[in-house]
Amino acid sequence: MAERGKSPAIHVMLLAGGSGTRFWPLSRGHRPKQLLPLASRRPLLVETWRRVRKLAPPGRLWVIAPRPLVDDVKRMLPALREENLVVEPSPRDTAPAIGLACATLAERDPAAIAGIFPTDHVIRDSDAFVTSVRAAARAAAAGSLVCLGIRPDRPATGFGYLRCKARPRGTRPIDVERFVEKPDLARARRFLSSGRYLWNGGMFVWRVDRFLAELGRTAPRILSAVRGTLAGRVRSWARATRLSVDYAVMEQAGDVKVVPLDAGWDDVGSWGAATRLLRESGLLDGRHVMVDSAGSAVLGEGRIVALVGVPGITVVDTPDALLVVSNERSQQVREVVEELKRRGRKDLL
Repeated sequence: MAERGKSPAIHVMLLAGGSGTRFWPLSRGHRPKQLLPLASRRPLLVETWRRVRKLAPPGRLWVIAPRPLVDDVKRMLPALREENLVVEPSPRDTAPAIGLACATLAERDPAAIAGIFPTDHVIRDSDAFVTSVRAAARAAAAGSLVCLGIRPDRPATGFGYLRCKARPRGTRPIDVERFVEKPDLARARRFLSSGRYLWNGGMFVWRVDRFLAELGRTAPRILSAVRGTLAGRVRSWARATRLSVDYAVMEQAGDVKVVPLDAGWDDVGSWGAATRLLRESGLLDGRHVMVDSAGSAVLGEGRIVALVGVPGITVVDTPDALLVVSNERSQQVREVVEELKRRGRKDLL
């Protein structure tokens, strides 16, 4: 356990999986959004790696990736150590993936503290991020499972929420009373006005022994599959239940706390969000022509695209597919992917 006021050493684990549905056609199954430069000139995965270098040296930086993405991860992150790359035999959602990574780390150090972070988010204030993570690590050293909760700035309906036992202040850890699914607009407004809710950003810090103990209690089938996989039993992984870590562990665990995060977070959840970020960074391609099309954007490195009188849309032009989508409905791009699956168009996925 760390001395009072000091931050214990932390192992950073980056989740690099993904299905590539929300950013079709630029993103595909073999190229999920974290491998794309959607908010800067560097892929989101690389930006995340650069940010977490402030938390740990290379020896304590890990990546969890499905087998088809391993080569891309190694190419983008040449400083990643081979022994710190945890390969998912196949995608089984976040609970099995995180369980495999934590069990791998536990073989080296059963009481190690791990921070679990997605690689497809934008965090503008890296120093504030580091401060919150270190506060979470101190609470984790004492035995808590800790979430990072984003301070909401609007009544968002696309995020899950964390109801806190007390009003969040600073980076002080607070007990989580319950996890709340994505609300409708009326509930989201009540959450915002109450001051007791934070967005669930899918970022966690805990001692690996505490997490694995809870995983064995709440999802023993997953833990068994993880243990079997580490022991070399190749069929074990397929028996892992497909569950998110929230459903499998966090919603049922004891001593769950949250540390507020106020660091300019964005989940880059749609083309509308991505083009907004690219516009803020001055990175939208100026070759394309916009006439009376405020708020619209074109992404494409081939031909010039001209828009006339079509505000608030995003156009994504690739060699084999063209997407035109309203920014207000860009979350529905995944429905295009589902339709292509029904048509058997694997060549476009």
